[in-house]
Amino acid sequence: MHPADFARLRERLAAPRPTLPDLSSCAAALTSLAQLEAARQQSEPTGAPVRRIAIAGDCSVQLLAQAVICAVAQEGELAQVHAVPYEEMQQQCLEPNSALHAFRPDTVLLVPDWRTATPPLPAGSSTQMADKDLQEQVQEQVQRYARIWDALLARGCHIIQHLLVPAPHQPGGVAQRRDPTSVNRRVDALNAALLQASAGRVTWIEADSLATQLGLEAWSSPRFWYAGRISFDPRFLPDYLPWFRGAWRLVSGRVKKLLVLDLDDTLWGGTIGDDGLDGIALGPGHGGRGEAFAAWQQHLAQLAARGVVLAVCSKNDEEIAAAGFAHPCAALHRGDFAAFVCNWHDKARNLRRVAAELNLGLDAMVFVDDNPAERALVMQALPEVSVVDIGTDPAQFIARLEAGHWFDLQHTTSEDTGRTQAYAARNQAQQALEQSVDMAAYLAGLQMTASAVPAGPADLPRLAQMELKTNQFNLTGRRFSQPQLALALEDPTRLVLALHLDDRFADHGLVSSLVAVREQGVLRIDSWLLSCRVFGRTAEAFMFAELVRIARATGASAIQGEYIATARNGVVADLYPRLGFKPSDSVGRLWHRDPTLPLDDLACSITHRQLP
Repeated sequence: MHPADFARLRERLAAPRPTLPDLSSCAAALTSLAQLEAARQQSEPTGAPVRRIAIAGDCSVQLLAQAVICAVAQEGELAQVHAVPYEEMQQQCLEPNSALHAFRPDTVLLVPDWRTATPPLPAGSSTQMADKDLQEQVQEQVQRYARIWDALLARGCHIIQHLLVPAPHQPGGVAQRRDPTSVNRRVDALNAALLQASAGRVTWIEADSLATQLGLEAWSSPRFWYAGRISFDPRFLPDYLPWFRGAWRLVSGRVKKLLVLDLDDTLWGGTIGDDGLDGIALGPGHGGRGEAFAAWQQHLAQLAARGVVLAVCSKNDEEIAAAGFAHPCAALHRGDFAAFVCNWHDKARNLRRVAAELNLGLDAMVFVDDNPAERALVMQALPEVSVVDIGTDPAQFIARLEAGHWFDLQHTTSEDTGRTQAYAARNQAQQALEQSVDMAAYLAGLQMTASAVPAGPADLPRLAQMELKTNQFNLTGRRFSQPQLALALEDPTRLVLALHLDDRFADHGLVSSLVAVREQGVLRIDSWLLSCRVFGRTAEAFMFAELVRIARATGASAIQGEYIATARNGVVADLYPRLGFKPSDSVGRLWHRDPTLPLDDLACSITHRQLP
């Protein structure tokens, strides 16, 4: 693949809303590039792998295939897509020798349709009987999809699925809203049941919300269904891209974690240095514009409460800038920001500083600034950063940010809700480091305690979340789904360790996981993750010491590890030699250590937490 060709296609797709001809022609060109790259990698396996995505549904999915190819390209990757013919979804997902499984997809997109999922109930049913039929119908569909999910997960596939879009027309008006047997009430019941039954197995796209935003009648134009079993109006295909991209980031480990904001005319109207605290537009005292800025701040505060890390990057004097958060209508305050960089350097330089302070990659960052010149600079200098044009009307800021689906979540954990405090604690720890005489004194002063114990079912959501989000301290780049982790908990040949850490500033929660496999007397590390928030604190030594204790107790003759280099895990390239491992090959991929050797070479500044 010629990088310049890929770059040109991505540039064509960078428009706020690509045209249908652009999508079609770009998808064709990207497909050719993906085929060439996949062929090249068979003889020379270097570079990012070409993604393999299958799409199956109760409708025709050929047009969706074009959107998926383009959406993946917008995320910087190539994809080969296999579209399953209409009405063959269940057969091809369940049949081991089907064309779908012969394609060997790493991700499968499932597209149900209300016409198949909610067939008519028996005519003349009484209300009591109809309700019984409804429950049976919902259960039948849930079981149908559970079988499909199980079959795909057994093949190691990630699953993305649309929620059902309701029917565009219902006879009877408000009466249909009251009737639990109406089509749309059944669609709602089925969506709720599928969400509950998926239990971390599926990444969902809210296709129903997308259709509602665009207009349900317009989205579900019947003429396309009757003409070619297409369940939506193709003119809305460009609108689908950001919704798929949000789901794709979740399954491919490209999650956005950090929202970096300008201040003047971004968090409030006006310039704090010129207008002063009373002069900036914020709150009802400044009319509709002030109210819109206040609502925008409230929305950002809600994002922070959900686990999005906030930071400031502004050309300003820090003391003057911080004064803006003393406004009585401010929903955000200085302490809500994990990093606060205000000076007169260029924004690209300062965004690098923010990333360094928080130990996050630039590709985990979303940048919001009202100034088009600043946005253009960042897009040119830091292409890894996602830049959002929020416009100039604060009433549109929320919609413009959310249109990118940058921070969509499938569920939240206690670690999410405490993330802002955790990063604030990290800043306090950094200040303590600057005041310490040496590193040993700094680490001792943190007063860290931890427990590394076998994980339980309650840990599964957080463990699965770490698998998706952790890129730097990830020894192999492998990612286990929640169902795979659940099976590992029950497998006597596997060990899943979870490390919980706290210090004198905060309880950081579950910050590290390790999956090991017992094979012929050897304990092999299959996956090892550590949150970037606690890098450099000897947590890896604490975890490894517990692994050694378990290896000794079970009579393991060796501990084996594997390091597979990725674009983002260079920080752990030397982890195994630092932990006293010896190479098992000549390329630095396989390592081993005798668990009976003393751990004198293992420096750790964390004490064991007293468990209840």
